[in-house]
Amino acid sequence: MSENFENDNLNKEPNNQVLPETDPQDDTQKTGSQDNPPDDNKGSDNESENKQNEKTNSEIYGSPEQFDYSSTVLPEGMELDQELVNEFEPVARKLNLSNQSANELMGLAVKLVQKNFSRLGDIGKQIEEQEKASYMQLLDSDPELNISDDTKYNQYLSVANQGLKATATSGFMNLIKKKGLTHHPEFIKTFHKIGELCSSDKLPEVNIPAGKEKLDAADILYGSKE
Repeated sequence: MSENFENDNLNKEPNNQVLPETDPQDDTQKTGSQDNPPDDNKGSDNESENKQNEKTNSEIYGSPEQFDYSSTVLPEGMELDQELVNEFEPVARKLNLSNQSANELMGLAVKLVQKNFSRLGDIGKQIEEQEKASYMQLLDSDPELNISDDTKYNQYLSVANQGLKATATSGFMNLIKKKGLTHHPEFIKTFHKIGELCSSDKLPEVNIPAGKEKLDAADILYGSKE
């Protein structure tokens, strides 16, 4: 038995049957007519798509006689700047924007302003924290307060607190705490002097000019100019 595969067709006698000739173009046309039948819905689909495009374009373009920004959502207490609105509208008309498009752009502008205000608030907080940190540095280096000696520093603060409680209102107390002034050395020194006056039995000496029997409050607090 032969180990090689042989083509059985080679061993057969040739077939003299003549096949009828076919036109390749006819097959192509037949195939094409079967594969691509006429689409009756194509025209209606195109018409629907055109209407949708027209609707979309009308929403984006077509400036009105007068823009109405009532649909623009504004944060509480915020109003549109009329001067900027007057600058915006000629640009909107040049671009032929519809009222809806103008309101969408105005809404983005409002969000941008809000974001910038938020950043300004964060910057303000950073500045306040830096100021408070600078007060602490001054406090650490002040020789009179001697913050390194806990006993002496606490005694100093005790006298300053007496002066603060004797003169400051609750609103003033909240203000200085918020601003971090309770750690400012000059602030502490000032109320330390007031505390010393409050704890002493005698009032501070005030020089009364000759021929003047009474002094007003400004003379007592800041000294007489005479």
